[in-house]
Amino acid sequence: MSWVEDVRAELQSLNRREGACGICHDVLEMICKKGGKAVTYERPDGVIAKIYDNKGEVVGEGKDIVSASAILSAELDAGVIPEPFASELSAVVTSEEDLRRTGEIYGYGRVITPASIALEEAKKIGGRTVIRREGIGVVAQAFDAQGNTFFKSPVCYCPVCAVVIGASRNEELAKKIRERLAGKRNTGKIKYEQGVENIYEMEDGKVFVSIKRGNEMLAERVLACCMVYGMVKAEVVAGFSPKESAQQFKAYCNICPLKHCWVGKSVGSLGNIVLNRLSEINVEVEVSIDGLIRARIPGNGVIEGRGTLCTLSALTNMLLREDAVKILRPKRGSAPEHEL
Repeated sequence: MSWVEDVRAELQSLNRREGACGICHDVLEMICKKGGKAVTYERPDGVIAKIYDNKGEVVGEGKDIVSASAILSAELDAGVIPEPFASELSAVVTSEEDLRRTGEIYGYGRVITPASIALEEAKKIGGRTVIRREGIGVVAQAFDAQGNTFFKSPVCYCPVCAVVIGASRNEELAKKIRERLAGKRNTGKIKYEQGVENIYEMEDGKVFVSIKRGNEMLAERVLACCMVYGMVKAEVVAGFSPKESAQQFKAYCNICPLKHCWVGKSVGSLGNIVLNRLSEINVEVEVSIDGLIRARIPGNGVIEGRGTLCTLSALTNMLLREDAVKILRPKRGSAPEHEL
């Protein structure tokens, strides 16, 4: 049995409810358990990822809008993901045309800043932006004040990627975002110019990210709850992040409920399970930004979760901070009933 076959054989119990992001993390954890790792490199139109086996050989390569989805693409190329998941996950890989569009807006694996502008622009016209699970991925759709579609994404890896890809398909909005970001600092571009590589390893649901420049280790095995947060934490350690941004991120991370109640799963896995359930019962999830990314369920009272980088983390935050019964609305018969 080859190394790839060995990894694939151990992944027969993947959980579809965890979505593309959650499954990508589960697959990487098994890759690492078998002695492999993932490495990514920022590029103008996204991120290139490589999967290494236990002998240090490249067995898969992929490209996508951010590091995490690029790693998924590389996992698919390596053939370590079993069916039917591999075929389903192929649908969330970003097309070359969408990579070109998003790269023209900002690129280098950075989506939070352009997504923030897209969400702000939707709000400015009296509209709103909502997300939902569709298949194994996520779709984002923004509406104007009259309920007409402002932008809509294809099925994507995660909500923030979906917002950026959807916004890039609206030519007028894409132009506005591009103009607002012209000349702005882009950490991914700085890393690209310095020839930096990002190394991802996983164990017990936790991600460890290292940043290396040539033979110099700038950040080593920085611990986090997922690839995205791991990357940013490692960039803080390596000195790539502006001081103000680093302080804000550290403050949020320190009060995150998941940090104090670890459950052995990436934040993306948990957020996807929440979003999957909300989509099943047709509950609208609205996303916005005002310093933090906010996921909100409209209706009586405020049910809201907060995240700094990821809407899935905001949904996990919502679940851990609020009454889960109010959020997930269990129906009679949907779960085992027990007599007291």
